Amino acid sequence: MSRNKIHLFNPENDLALALGCRHYTPPPHAAALHRAGALLPAWWADDGDAVIASDPCAEDDAQWLASRWGIAPPVILPAKAKDTAPPHAAVTDNPAPAPWGWSDDARRQFMMAGVAKGTLPSDSTISRLRMLSHRRSSIAILTALGATDLLPAEITDPSDALTLEAESPGCFFKSPWSCSGRGVFCAGGLPEEVLRSKVEGIIHRQGSVMCERGYRKKAEFGALIESDGSSVRFRGLSMFLTEGRGAYTGNIVAPQDYFADSLDSLGLLSELQDTATALESVLATLLCPVYRGWLGIDMMAYTADDDTTRLHPCIELNLRMTMGVAAMKVAERISPDRPMLMAWQRGTPQPGTTLMLPPREGFALTLSPLFNNIPSL
Repeated sequence: MSRNKIHLFNPENDLALALGCRHYTPPPHAAALHRAGALLPAWWADDGDAVIASDPCAEDDAQWLASRWGIAPPVILPAKAKDTAPPHAAVTDNPAPAPWGWSDDARRQFMMAGVAKGTLPSDSTISRLRMLSHRRSSIAILTALGATDLLPAEITDPSDALTLEAESPGCFFKSPWSCSGRGVFCAGGLPEEVLRSKVEGIIHRQGSVMCERGYRKKAEFGALIESDGSSVRFRGLSMFLTEGRGAYTGNIVAPQDYFADSLDSLGLLSELQDTATALESVLATLLCPVYRGWLGIDMMAYTADDDTTRLHPCIELNLRMTMGVAAMKVAERISPDRPMLMAWQRGTPQPGTTLMLPPREGFALTLSPLFNNIPSL
């Protein structure tokens, strides 16, 4: 019998990993998204699971989810434990902590909510997970897959950034820890002094910077993978949309057949299936037994120099829950008859969108028809 879980939506986790300290204060934007999305895990929580939420309206929001979407209200745990009964008393004994991502700060938030320290990762485990979450993990994965022609470079000297951009104009430079396309920029068209300054800033803050050459992108998608600590299994696919400079805009909610058909239309389905099998072995060696939970591997279909369509099997590893997994779980629950776009909107939700959570803190998680947002395949 599986254990019940205590869920924590902490989308600021990659920022906490970048800082690498126990007492992290997220910027206002990230803190607001954390509060607005606190009940997002209710979309995949099991009966009897709990969700940590600080908003006093959380109970009302849980009832809104029940009436609007038929989602069983989860047990709501306050973000700060009271001195009375343990806040997880309503959950079955020995519940498993299930954050969006692990860091010292995530562990602190569980402890603040009254979760027993003995059920949480140790200092050494958190340190190891932080290193595995560094974008350099893509180098180890690509090497193990035999895709050494696609390796990014990790640099610590800003002058190397200028050299790499001169050799292959349009490189993308990435902070070792960041999320949703933030901390990523394209050097194309940047004056040398601007590129040097931006790279110097990242190196100063995080110790290095990752550089990958630009590709003629045709589609972006992700492999959705789950680790139980002893083995790793491929569970599905996701497709997501980004802006031209790489910022995340939303995930497609659709049956898995939609994604398989999309990759088949590109002539990449068979290769993707073989890659997914290989990734199970590669990631088990890399991650087990230290990591348990969901993770994602961002991939790309791109046009090579000979004009053939190729698969890039690992743009990066997301060692955490992802919006791609969330989109898969939503699709399993609502069984959409057409592809939809799931996206966070700022301000008033746009006409024609369907709310997935009650709007809070200036954020709304919405579903809308894809229309012209369908990726060009």
